[in-house]
Amino acid sequence: MRALPRIVLAAFALAALSSVVAAQTPIQTLDRGGRPLLLAPLPRAEAPTPVETPAAEPPLSSDVQVQSLQAIDIDSVGTLSAAEGGFGEAMWRGTPRTLVERLLPHLPVAVDSAAMQGLARRLLLSAAVPPPAEGGKKGGLLATRADLLLSMGAFEAVDALLAVTPNRTDDPALARIEANARFLANDNARACSLVATRISDNGTDYWQKALVFCQVLANQIAQASLGVSLLREAGVDDPPFFSVVDALIAGAGKDGRTEKTAKILNKMPTPTPLILAMARAAGMQLPADVLALNQPGVLRVVATSPNGPVELRLDAAERAEAAGALPVETLRQIYMAVEFPEEALANPLSRAEAGSGPVSRALLYRAAQLQTVPIAQAEAVGKAFELARRGDRLASAARTFKPILERIPPSVELIWFAPEAVRAFLLGGDVEMAKSWFGILRASALFNPESAAAVTALRPILRLAGSAEVSDWKPEDLTAWWANAKKTGAGPGQAGLLLSLFDAFGEAVPGDLSAALLEEPGRLMAAVPEAALWFRLRDAAAAGRIGETVLLSLVTLGEDGPAAIDPMALHDVLSRLRTVNLEGAARALAVEAVLAAGL
Repeated sequence: MRALPRIVLAAFALAALSSVVAAQTPIQTLDRGGRPLLLAPLPRAEAPTPVETPAAEPPLSSDVQVQSLQAIDIDSVGTLSAAEGGFGEAMWRGTPRTLVERLLPHLPVAVDSAAMQGLARRLLLSAAVPPPAEGGKKGGLLATRADLLLSMGAFEAVDALLAVTPNRTDDPALARIEANARFLANDNARACSLVATRISDNGTDYWQKALVFCQVLANQIAQASLGVSLLREAGVDDPPFFSVVDALIAGAGKDGRTEKTAKILNKMPTPTPLILAMARAAGMQLPADVLALNQPGVLRVVATSPNGPVELRLDAAERAEAAGALPVETLRQIYMAVEFPEEALANPLSRAEAGSGPVSRALLYRAAQLQTVPIAQAEAVGKAFELARRGDRLASAARTFKPILERIPPSVELIWFAPEAVRAFLLGGDVEMAKSWFGILRASALFNPESAAAVTALRPILRLAGSAEVSDWKPEDLTAWWANAKKTGAGPGQAGLLLSLFDAFGEAVPGDLSAALLEEPGRLMAAVPEAALWFRLRDAAAAGRIGETVLLSLVTLGEDGPAAIDPMALHDVLSRLRTVNLEGAARALAVEAVLAAGL
């Protein structure tokens, strides 16, 4: 590929800088009715992972030492101190840098586990002394951390991390990550300001394409057209880029505004931040394969973009919320923005059952919001949970419907709904509300056999969650649970998961139950992590290397999270997290695992 003449493109950069900044303001996301959809701060407010005190760091020496000031290693910067939920400045002490460099890029970013998401963000945002590199080389880890946060859809977190990074504009990798974050956040003005400062000394295709886009936004159509010609002459092969930029140039008006086009992109299996920003500016309808990679950052953009079909946006929004990329309140706003005919709102249960999927959950959310009778609200929420369970989106539905759940008073009339309410509140991290519904069930169990069976089924889950409501727990209660569970179709795999989790928290497991499980037919097949990970995780936790323990735990759990890993591997991860004082995160993972398994 022939290199593009940098001087030609750079000549337009300074002109583009002033006009783009003056003309562009961040484009606000609008729903289908023209109402603003605000992107709330990214950390999930509905189901926070408890901030725990990591293992104590070794005390610093009391000897007074005088040393010359050294340049700050940018890999040490972060936005979370130990007091703010970070893992402490010494979290990498004793961990080889080569291990961090090898494993950090494999951190799961598209996992539907709120507990894992919380641990990952704390790990990536913690201010900490990095492991020393050979030859005293500095930098590298920060770019990896920022890029992972970007993939997770944590645009605000990326912006905050880069804001505290000294001399970040000197690092080409950080500059590109910053530009991508601004394009994804629909902040084209600041993205183009950065492009204008980078194009003069960087001739890569990325910056040249970005400059062309910024020139179109600044209504510098002649310069943009020349840039497109140069890219084509250089042999750049990027059909989506040329398709979108041609639509942008064709729709450019004399008043500096870009007219929206009805053109539909045929394919976009590997969407980039720049292409997504360009397609949005052109108003080009996004294709279905834009979600193929299941990358949270892309899901968040598609969910909040007005240039996508409603079904596509709803699917992206639910998946983005489940991955922790989209604030749950934004998903609720998207639900409320969907227009439904009156007959659908009058018969939401039957219409939702017929349709299923995200559109049905949006309909049920609207219907539940309109209802004022608790029984009708419970029916709508219960149907939504049923549909979400079929699509493996129960945890997301529990968070989304939580405000409605909180308006439904626990009562004997709703005893049939109590088990669903208990599970939903546990998934949402609200043990107190779960206790309220469980109390109604337990009172009803004195005379209602169905309630008694529900109490027996829920007690182990409440015990794993750390609820005081089951402080009278006895090991024999697990045997009673199994006798009850077999009647409802539970298998030995679910029982084995429960036993492994109880053992991970130091709970006694009755021997007669494990013997009984060996007599049951069938075997649960699950992915087992590499032995090297197991040994390294054991040693890291024993030595109190908290950063390494968290990193190894997350890599061991993988993209499928606690719901899919082998029960004994999950047992080991939870045990190691508890060793470094992350009890709350371990319990949250345990609850996610058992509820995902259908318990």
